Amino acid sequence: MSVQKKNGRWYAAVYVGIKNGNQEYEWSDGFIKKSDAQLKELEMKKDVLEREHKVLDKASLGCIADVWLKMKEKTVAYRTYTGYKESYDRYIKKAFETRLIKDIEPIDINAFMVSLDYKPATIAKIMTTLKQIFDFAISLNYIKSNPCIGIKKPNIRLEKKRTWNDKQIKSFLKLKDVKEATCYTAFMLLFNTGMRPGEVCGLRWSDYDGECLHPEEGIDKERNITDLKNEKAKEEVYLSPELILHLNSAKVIQKNIWEEQHPFERFPDSNYINCFTDDWRPMKPDYLYLAFKRILERNGIEHIRLYDARHSFGTNMMRDGVNPKIVADMMRHTTVKTTLDNYSHPDKDMYKNTIKMYNKKLL
Repeated sequence: MSVQKKNGRWYAAVYVGIKNGNQEYEWSDGFIKKSDAQLKELEMKKDVLEREHKVLDKASLGCIADVWLKMKEKTVAYRTYTGYKESYDRYIKKAFETRLIKDIEPIDINAFMVSLDYKPATIAKIMTTLKQIFDFAISLNYIKSNPCIGIKKPNIRLEKKRTWNDKQIKSFLKLKDVKEATCYTAFMLLFNTGMRPGEVCGLRWSDYDGECLHPEEGIDKERNITDLKNEKAKEEVYLSPELILHLNSAKVIQKNIWEEQHPFERFPDSNYINCFTDDWRPMKPDYLYLAFKRILERNGIEHIRLYDARHSFGTNMMRDGVNPKIVADMMRHTTVKTTLDNYSHPDKDMYKNTIKMYNKKLL
């Protein structure tokens, strides 16, 4: 039955079984927000699952994983959730779905891992997902220990992230293909603010105050509205004078198109900054990824990921000697450590310039 709206409030309803020949449901209290009722629904399903299987002692890994994935869908970033779901659906499900979770032992986990003929990084992701499912089962008191503990994961050789320097970014943004692209504003924001693709797609004109952006939501690959990664991601995004001029110009263009289509309606600030003006749908990250890839191919530019626009933004600031605390704030990281670990990549020129500056003081 899921979530239902009655008298202006949202209620969660969870099926608990058959009583006197009728289906019986447990109902939650009413919530103003649908999302709160959905979270309550997951809590209630967890409680029902716990009650049922404590009695029946028949909790399969598939049953536990289903509830765990539904909870993750509401509590983690969309990219994280889809990674978990892919690991379960493609690899874990066929091996363990029907197995009783209490009967799965370390020897089964080891045999499963050995059977995975994939890259070490892929195997590590699969095993991380499996371990978290067992951790969830422990939290429900179905099992007392995690059979994944002690299983040695394959060594992962981390792929070096690619970045563009300021000159490369400037050249890209000046390309005719880029300037004429429907998603030109999105590219400008990605390379000049370090925002994530889903965050850029979720921006509305109401999030722009003429000087800064104030992100409130994201857009996933299915064009669903999503919560941002964390509260830090909702902090204001500072804009350069050039980017402010670009956004102001983009808004005027959109406003003119809107007024042609809707001559008696005011341009709504709830419209998305990055949208298709035929139906005003927001762009989704996959559209940006594909457009970016095609532009690189047409112009003979070596491929990098669109997400590396964010990485380039942070790395270039670190290379320019910007205070790491400021970089962390502009990247909207929760800790400076994240910034230093992921965006500080000294190159030969940096080492040469450092010793040159230091020696100037001494010689």
